[in-house]
Amino acid sequence: MQQWPNSPQKTKQVTNTFSDGINQSVESIEIKDSQLTAAVNVDSFLYPTLQVADGHTILSQHTGYINRLFKFLGVWYCGNGKGLYKLTGSSWVAVYEYSSADNNRLWDAAMFFDGSKLYFLDGSLQLRQYDGSSLTTMSSAPANSKYMTTHANRFYLANSSDNLLSYSGLRDAADWTSTDKYTGTGKITVETPDGEKPTGLVAYSNHVLLFKKYSMHKLFGEDSTNFNMTQPYGVGCISDRSIVATRDSLFWLGPDGFYDYMGGSAPTKISDPIRNYIEQINMAYAHHCVAGTDGRFVYLSLVTGSATIPNVTLKYDLQKHSWWPMSFVATSFYLDGQTLYFGTADGKIMKAGGSTYNGTAINWSIETKPFSEGDETVHKALHRLWIIADIEVGSSLNVAYAGGTEGVAWTTASTMNNGTGQIQSIKIPVIVRTPETWYRLKLWGTGKVKIHRIIREVTRRGA
Repeated sequence: MQQWPNSPQKTKQVTNTFSDGINQSVESIEIKDSQLTAAVNVDSFLYPTLQVADGHTILSQHTGYINRLFKFLGVWYCGNGKGLYKLTGSSWVAVYEYSSADNNRLWDAAMFFDGSKLYFLDGSLQLRQYDGSSLTTMSSAPANSKYMTTHANRFYLANSSDNLLSYSGLRDAADWTSTDKYTGTGKITVETPDGEKPTGLVAYSNHVLLFKKYSMHKLFGEDSTNFNMTQPYGVGCISDRSIVATRDSLFWLGPDGFYDYMGGSAPTKISDPIRNYIEQINMAYAHHCVAGTDGRFVYLSLVTGSATIPNVTLKYDLQKHSWWPMSFVATSFYLDGQTLYFGTADGKIMKAGGSTYNGTAINWSIETKPFSEGDETVHKALHRLWIIADIEVGSSLNVAYAGGTEGVAWTTASTMNNGTGQIQSIKIPVIVRTPETWYRLKLWGTGKVKIHRIIREVTRRGA
């Protein structure tokens, strides 16, 4: 930080960018100057420039809470509390449907081998095979399976009522009874001292991971002659729907936070900056939390407070390791090539991209940390701000300041409507009637805006 001039009455200029996300892990005065105490609908995609996040448009309208979304043979499929459906033309047609809806009916689906067949289950339904037209029951598969994955040309199944990890015959999803030690089936018992049952299952980095609430179990090998279950890590998972793989890591939601695992070393918790959100998770419905990725960000939707399905969505920058809250809520995710799609609680399938939220201008805001300009013993007066920003035509940017370390007594200093779409250095005179030891800034607006940096001119008083 720039030092004060020798004369205490002189002013100094301080320049900051604000693209390192929110930080709730420490007191607001301790976070980095480039971090924020609050933000919504902005992100660090253009780091170090802060930008309003991209929007989304509607792809299709279905019904109910969409808890699973994917493509099979180039056709869209989704699951809700009543059934699993595929998109035929502009209509959703049932692949499997119950007579009534249940939001706790969470679908899992996977393709096997060459991708010609789809397999799905929901925790009570016997494993089903679907080829795009015909539906077949895998009658010998373990009943009531809730979690599944594929690895080394086998299917693996687990449920939430016992400690068995079952695997199919080699290259045969219908075989769950053969006993050949190389190509046959089997069950592996995965016990823990506390008796916890499975909460998730995934294949990653050439091994299978079976999760329980407070532990992670790694299975190496390809058949009964070389299977090896390692000693568990003391890091668990509370929602199999939150398990998401990126190019470099596997992520999931544990009981105390969101974790990053690179396949070798122990998992690392990365969610301290969003601690307040994590602490509000409704653990009775935590299995509804869900995550997805677009390659640059990991999106995490949480069930907080008294909610029973996701009601908060945040995004994590894989490159800059920063967290950004969003105002929309996604209940399922699917990455198709380089385009992210997500489902919603009211049956919509959304396609990421664009400058609006399905036709509605994006409302955004940020709040900075309390600044003391390196001296917490005297009052300072904030005289001028320069906002280096790009405000698109039809968009707006507002600036306010407040004294002290907290509170909502904001004084609006400037309002700019209908920008030019070009980078500008916007000079804002600020009148501070009573100088403060600490002061904060708030910026908010509507539409697409990029904030490159903010320059503050400050005078020290009473030194």
